[in-house]
Amino acid sequence: MLSLSGHKLYAPKGIGALYVKEGIELYKFLDGGHQEKDKRAGTENVAEIVALGKACELARKDMETYTKKLTQMRDFFFEQIRKKFPECHINGSLENRLPGNCNVCFPNIDSGELLLKLDAEGICASGGSACSSGSSAPSHVLSAIGIPPELASGALRVTFGDFNTIKEVEYLIEKLEHILSHQ
Repeated sequence: MLSLSGHKLYAPKGIGALYVKEGIELYKFLDGGHQEKDKRAGTENVAEIVALGKACELARKDMETYTKKLTQMRDFFFEQIRKKFPECHINGSLENRLPGNCNVCFPNIDSGELLLKLDAEGICASGGSACSSGSSAPSHVLSAIGIPPELASGALRVTFGDFNTIKEVEYLIEKLEHILSHQ
């Protein structure tokens, strides 16, 4: 199976898709209507379904350009991080990752405090996955890849998208330099 959240490719929040391989049996958990071959109840949100379809169409059409742009921003971010913060740990593979995904850990830094300071500078970031925001515990994913808790507590996750620019990455690095030099 494959689940897809529409907002990850600029469709409205709240719409998604579920691909189910033939032969996998699903059981509904809400009784009611007979939508999706009697697998769920409720009226489909046709406008958002159309929006998701259009977002997928646009993403496929521009995927090569989009991937190149995000990869350049990501690589520039990592290059600057390595140069300006040699004690920083880059999490995950540098080759096998999504083009706009950056996840690093700063030693002796509290993610929550760092995120508040970045937010005050107009920078949106996270200390872990979006689905675990609000949790003060180090990321279970970072733990699973062997990052010790004392380092994982200084995690920073930044995701670049189609509307970001290299200038914004430069701004992020500048603000990180300022914040981390005053720790």
